[in-house]
Amino acid sequence: MKEENATSIEFFRDFRRVADLINGVIFHGKQIVRACDLQEQNPVLHDISKKDNRVSAVENTLDLSVMVTVGKAKFLLMLQGQTIEHYVMPVRASHERGTDYYNQWKKLQKKHNEVGDLKKGEEYLSGAKKRDKFYPVIHIVVYFGKKRWKAARKMEDLFWTERFPEELKNLFTEKPLPIFEMRHFPNEEWFQTDLRQVCGFLKRTNDKTKLKMYIEENQAVFANLPEDAYDLLAVMAGIRNLKLIKQEVKAEGGGFDMCKAIKEMLRDSRMEGRQEGEQEGRLKGQDEMATLSEKLILADRISELLKASTDREFRDKLLLEFGLA
Repeated sequence: MKEENATSIEFFRDFRRVADLINGVIFHGKQIVRACDLQEQNPVLHDISKKDNRVSAVENTLDLSVMVTVGKAKFLLMLQGQTIEHYVMPVRASHERGTDYYNQWKKLQKKHNEVGDLKKGEEYLSGAKKRDKFYPVIHIVVYFGKKRWKAARKMEDLFWTERFPEELKNLFTEKPLPIFEMRHFPNEEWFQTDLRQVCGFLKRTNDKTKLKMYIEENQAVFANLPEDAYDLLAVMAGIRNLKLIKQEVKAEGGGFDMCKAIKEMLRDSRMEGRQEGEQEGRLKGQDEMATLSEKLILADRISELLKASTDREFRDKLLLEFGLA
């Protein structure tokens, strides 16, 4: 499992964040779903088939599968993290939802067969009664990529839609797949957990000044960031130094001080910049002196070479003379 995928799964195992994600992305900040309304499900989907009296199954593992209760209703949330675009994500999502619906049907059919309450005809053919209902399945993609998601969001995007008459288009038109573009989400204030700060941090990673200001403005959260949130930011932001200094910025509250981490990184980068500048200066000076020495030797001006090695003002004058300064 890739590090990006692993840190994303670990972060969203906290159901407070999942409930916050649902409230922010689906309900636009209204507090509808609570963490206690969520129940984790087996993330492994089995696509079972039978052939020649043999049963086989193809496994497909989701990042997270959660049953969500809203009032008297329930729906299954499938959460999928992506760091790059998936060009046929609607196909993948449709397959995963379809597999779950198929499994719901087969479980329902098995239950009816066990009690033997299906009548001949429509009920027996359907493996279900007319009153039977399924729970809906919703798929949300959490996208961490830097560039905007321009890949397909619905099956219609994968068709040559413009070639069809309107009457046919209406038959395959569907709602787009919810894509939560974390780096481009315009309303981070809709979130109530540290998902807000994670979103805000990633949105500002291309501007060090804005990032530093944002961390200072949200110091209460960033000064004691949970480990899973710190790890997610370090990996998704691609800031390797955050991982290297992780143990050095451990906070008294048990979390990790991102404020201190960023300050340390900026200090180190300034020091590295100075050291690189000094090193470049030394190398340039050495190159200039080597070239000057060669020219003075060829011009049989050895005495001036000896003076230039100890007299900086005289050396600068010679560098100008030979066009080396």
